Order: sequence, then C-alpha cells, then structure tokens
Amino acid sequence: MLSGVAGLYDYGPPGSSLQSNIISEWRKHFIVEEHMLEVDTTIMTPAPVFETSGHVARFADWMVKDLKNGEVLRADHLVKNVLEARLAGDKEARGLAAAPPKEDDKKKKKKDKAKVTAVQLSDELVTEYETILAQLDNYSGPELGELCKKYNIRNPDTDNEVSEPVQFNLMFASSIGPTGQHPGFLRPETAQGHFLNFSRLLEFNNGRIPFASAQIGRSFRNEISPRAGLLRVREFTMAEIEHFVDPEDKRHDRFSEVRDVELDLLDRHTQSAGSTKLTRMRIGDAVDKGIVANETLGYFLARINQFLIKIGINPARLRFRQHMGNEMAHYATDCWDAEIQNSYGWTECVGCADRAAYDLSVHSAKTGHPLVVRQALKEPIVTEKLVAEFNKKTFGKTFGKDSGAIQTIVNGLDEALLAKLQGELAQGSTTVTSSDSREFKLTPDLLTIEKKTFKQSIREFTPNVIEPSFGLGRILYALLEHSFWSREQDVERGVLSLPAVVAPTKVLIVPLSAKPEFDPLVRDVSAKLRKAGIFSRVDDSNTSIGKRYARNDELGTPYGLTLDFASVSKGTMTLRERDTTGQLIGQIDEVIAIVTELVNGTIDWTEACSRLPAYDGVQAVE
Repeated sequence: MLSGVAGLYDYGPPGSSLQSNIISEWRKHFIVEEHMLEVDTTIMTPAPVFETSGHVARFADWMVKDLKNGEVLRADHLVKNVLEARLAGDKEARGLAAAPPKEDDKKKKKKDKAKVTAVQLSDELVTEYETILAQLDNYSGPELGELCKKYNIRNPDTDNEVSEPVQFNLMFASSIGPTGQHPGFLRPETAQGHFLNFSRLLEFNNGRIPFASAQIGRSFRNEISPRAGLLRVREFTMAEIEHFVDPEDKRHDRFSEVRDVELDLLDRHTQSAGSTKLTRMRIGDAVDKGIVANETLGYFLARINQFLIKIGINPARLRFRQHMGNEMAHYATDCWDAEIQNSYGWTECVGCADRAAYDLSVHSAKTGHPLVVRQALKEPIVTEKLVAEFNKKTFGKTFGKDSGAIQTIVNGLDEALLAKLQGELAQGSTTVTSSDSREFKLTPDLLTIEKKTFKQSIREFTPNVIEPSFGLGRILYALLEHSFWSREQDVERGVLSLPAVVAPTKVLIVPLSAKPEFDPLVRDVSAKLRKAGIFSRVDDSNTSIGKRYARNDELGTPYGLTLDFASVSKGTMTLRERDTTGQLIGQIDEVIAIVTELVNGTIDWTEACSRLPAYDGVQAVE
C-alpha cells in the first residue's frame, strides 16, 4: 500500500508454508538426525560482540558510485554483469547466441543485468574476460577498480563512469535503551550467539566434544544494491550450524556413511587457472587427496548435498566451489560454497567453512573467560624438561630492578638454549643479553637449571569450529526455478513440481458438485487427513475441475482427491498425481491410506499404482 524499500519482502500463505516446510525438513535432516543442540539467541546484539568478532572492522563489501547521478553499485557485481553482457554480445555477433527473448521475457528482464549488444570481441579479449569471471571472488577492492579502468566498465544503466571502490559496512546499527548509551547492531549472522553460549552448551553436553549447536532465525544485512528478488535482500532467514571439534582430530564418526557420495567440485586451483570446469568426485577421495581439508568438513558437504536434492534442487545445477585465497578469512582453514544455478547465474546458497579456533579465541581474550575444553587423558602424559630456578635470596640483591627482565629472558629460552646455559654454569658462569644489548653474568649460586619430570592428566584446548550456513530464502528461490515447467500440450499451464515433503499444500480435495450430500464426505475426508497430519485444502469453487487442478498444479500441490456422485453412492474416491496427471481409484479409506504414505515418502507413485487400479474416467453410479 505504501511505497516499498528494496530488499524487503513479505511471504504470502504459499510462500510462508513452503519456507516452513523447508525449515521443518532442515531440522529433521540436521538437528534431529545429528543430535544437535538447538539454540535461539538475540537478534539485537550489543556492539562489543561484533567489535570483538571483527565484524565492525571487516564485515563490508566494495561499492562504487556513478560519478554523475550518484547511484551506488556493488563493485564485483558491476564487473560481472558488464563482462558477461559483453561475452553474450560476442556470441550473438558470431551467430552462437540463443534466440532473442520473447516480449514477455523482456518485461521480466532482471534489473541488474547489463544490456547485451552484438559486438564481436577478439579471441584474446574473450579469454581475458572468462579468466576474470572465473576468479572474480579473488579480487580486492583496488583490483576491482583497476579492472573498471582497464576495461572501461561503466554503469550499464547510464553509461557513466564510476568512482574508485570504497568499503561499506553491511551491518544495521542501532542503540539499546532510552538514552542510546548502549550501541548495538542487528545481527548479520546467527553464529556469534553460539560462541557466546559455548560454555553453557559444553556443560549441557557433559563437557564432551565433538558436538554441534544449531539455530534458525532472522539476520540483517544492509546490502549496497539489493536486486535479483530473494537472492539479495536486507532481511532474511538463516539456518546455521556450529560443529565444535578437537583441532587435533577432525575425523567424523559417520564419515563412512557418506564417503561414496559424489559431488561436483570447483577447487581453488582450477579457478586460479581461469577455468570453471567441474570435477565429479567422491567426497572420500576429495578428503584423502587433501582437496577438502578434513573428514568433518567433507561430511557436512555431503550432507548439504543430500538435503538440497531431497527438497527438490536439481543435482545437475548444483556445485561446490572452494573459496580462493583472497576471499577466505585469514583464520579459515578451508571453505566451500554450495552454489545453485538459476536465471541469475551461479548463486551461493550454503557456505561451509572450517573457522579454526578464531571466534572462541577472540571472545575469550576480550572477556578473560576461558572458552576451552578440559579433557581427562586416558593415560597421563609424562614429560621431562629443563627448568630454571632462581635463588630468591641472592638474585634480587645482585641485579636489583633488572631482576625481572633477566628472569623473563631466561624463562623465554627453549630447551636447547637452556641446555647450553646449564653446561656453561657447570663450567663456572654464563651470560645473557637483554634487548638493549646489556650483558648480565650468571653463576650457579644465582641460577640452577635442572631436569624435572611433569605429569599431565588433563588436556586443555580451544575447539575448532566447522560452520555450515544456509540462506533459506536463496534456496527457496532456486527451488521455485528448478521446479517450474509447462505442459507440452498447453504451455500456458504451468506446473510447480515441488516434492511432497516441502509442498505448501499436500492434498487438494475437489468435490465435483456443491450439492448438500457432498458436505459430509468433504468434512470426513478433511478430518481424516488432518488426523494423519496432512495439510489439505478444499477447492469447491464453481470453475471446472480441470481449471481447479491446473491452478493447484501451479501452486505445487502434489496430489488431488476427487469426490464425485459415485463417492456418495459407492464410497469411492479418485487420487490424482500432479506431474503425470495419472489417476487411481479406490474406497475412500483405502485412498486416504495410500495418499498418506505418498506424502510421508514411504511409497512412491509407482508403488501406489500397483496397489490401486487406474481410473479410466468413467464410474457407474448406482
């Protein structure tokens, strides 16, 4: 009703149900199956949290401005869109381009796509552009600025030059309390809530690792130029996992279950060479060869792949791309993105990173609260090492105010240098040199160095973190694109082939007549489906049954139940499958039992066809 702001979207009933079903399946696939600890932490976060984590200083994108009208553009997206448009124009000029878009498609043209003009490029320039696009995520802000200058990249909407790239922090700033004395931010991710509660989570898990915490919730990013529908928005739903693991043992107990899962991988070395060629590989082989850093990271990549395919993502349009050196955080060991191909290109929908011990370490250093695991050793570790002992009575008198500095120097020596000092003291004396080049003579009456035995029964360490992070809005959008198609006999009849597990409505109930005798049947079928936990809708509008099915096909409803006059007289009902439009018939209770199994995924349509006879479109009415 009021004028909108870019990057903010409301979901209607079907969209809300679809997102809820995706979340429900995510919770089953990860939280339930992996025995994760679910948390729900605050959205409004005090500023010190993000100052400590580094978000205030580094959570930014590079932006450029149109030098004439001041329009703000994200630098890497500008380079990508302009170069892709030039490559498309080159193909068109060479006669290799696809047919021009239809008039309706032109109306739906993406705002962030640059205009394609048929201009043939040299083979060398084509190679340069392809190489740049293959490693675009590896460019820094100044390097993006150099690309804009070198290749005359301008604002595609105005053809105006753009400024040098500058960083823009993506967090929404706010204040807490009536006086505004407590600065805060809307969280740009849910992760920090996990780390701040690590001690409580560890205690809840009886002090043992590995374990994982999980959270589903809203996050906020003040995007520079939010475009491409749900793919780049300012408020969105995330699902994040923080898997805490021993840094010396990143094996996973269930890795053998996924070792043979095959993924399409785009590693950093391939990208650095200017190529985007995918390598299909078993995740077990990828870990064994060191392409993926460790078993736990590999396990989650495979599980992410299984989840996305289960909810309906086309596996042929799914790849895992490894972060290149410049785009990976300095503390990260390895990072992969699950990217899904759609009409806007390849879009990151899930990130999976080995964040090492960075987050727990910085919060511990800031607060003084040890975020560590104390692990009792099965066998105590017995070690021997040289230890320096100072004669407290004579040392202070001899060196006065320099005593502390000398002790620091000696205590900072490694085993080899301590052994050297020990030998020299046995000969009568030794010397140490301070940072300002002063020498101090030490004798056996001032310092003794002896080998002592130490017994360690507790190991204390800061866990590493493996973090899968899901952008649910992006996954939802890609799923809609992958699921939509039109029937060959009528291209105006669209079909949304959503799997039953995520479909907003599982079953459509279609009474053939509005006569009163149908009302008890409709109520009875609806009640039995509700009792079975199946969400259904009744379409009793006065349009034809074909139109009612067609509009629900577009909403992704996988099954339809038709109640006709034979249902009233004989107690039968037909079951329709969305994609094939095939129909089966049986007694009402029998059909409800079959459709319940179909929705729950315990049988498929082929199995249903073997248990119910096909409906030929004719029923005798007694």
